Amino acid sequence: MYNVVLQPLSAGDQNGPGIHYKIYWRRKGGETEFQTQVLKELGNVGMAVVKVQHKYYYTEYEVKVQAMNNVGSGPESEISTIFSAEDMPQVAPSTVSAVSYNSTALNVSWIPIDQTREKIRGKLIGHRLKYWKEDGREEDAVYYLSRSTKPWSLIVGLQPNTNYYVKVMAYNAAGEGPESERFLERTYMNAPQKPPSSVHIYVIDPSTVRVVWRYVAPSQNEEPLIGYKVRVWEKDQDMSTANDTIVKIGRNLEAYITGLSPGKVYNMRVLAYSNGGDGRMSSPALTFQMGDPAALKSGSSSIFSHFTIISQILFSILIWKSLQL
Repeated sequence: MYNVVLQPLSAGDQNGPGIHYKIYWRRKGGETEFQTQVLKELGNVGMAVVKVQHKYYYTEYEVKVQAMNNVGSGPESEISTIFSAEDMPQVAPSTVSAVSYNSTALNVSWIPIDQTREKIRGKLIGHRLKYWKEDGREEDAVYYLSRSTKPWSLIVGLQPNTNYYVKVMAYNAAGEGPESERFLERTYMNAPQKPPSSVHIYVIDPSTVRVVWRYVAPSQNEEPLIGYKVRVWEKDQDMSTANDTIVKIGRNLEAYITGLSPGKVYNMRVLAYSNGGDGRMSSPALTFQMGDPAALKSGSSSIFSHFTIISQILFSILIWKSLQL
């Protein structure tokens, strides 16, 4: 079936009582003569439903409408092309697999479905993912709707170090298709639960600072550390604008943050990370201001870096003394 939507005639255009409509339709490229249906009993309606054979799902039709009243018939409208209703997909995604993304998410992927009319039976809108714990019941599965035609999706909000079964279905406007084969995957263990401690900042030059901290020891239910992130952003900006400096495990517990602007105020936090995800950040955020660039003008007999720490935590501050030229 398909719906024909039209703009009903206003009272001034009806030119008589008994207004109703006549619908014309034919399969585009397959029929030469129009089929018709008079909707006299429906009156001045704005939509009509025309039933066609099921095998003509998601098929192009040419339609036109003619207004009629008790006096006679009006002119026919121009021909419009529409699609009949979609049917549900007939195939399932194949070769479904999943890998752990972090401690609470799985990255699920599959081979894309051939988007032909016979297989999708409409227009592919996205995919529906079904997942449940290995020790749970499939009847209690949770569904996630991915409105994307890409052959992968991220399932989030899972429990760490837990096995999950996953199935995938394609869906269109008519509904979802058959389920894929299930795939079993385990999420990573927890991300680091402790933040780095004893974080200190030292000035190096007017645009560079050195940051040091203490080692974070992961517990038995946490993934091994991969490294640390030193997160710096301007104080008047949101943390989403921050730049991360990565320090991998095995290196010294320090980072040099370069490219800072003299006179600007920054926030800084440090965190450990692993395959389980980002760990807790040091708290509170450390706020610092680089030196005044006016003190660095050429010709000065001394160079100063006014480095201000605005925090409740005590920092070590290095100030260059006069350098004789």
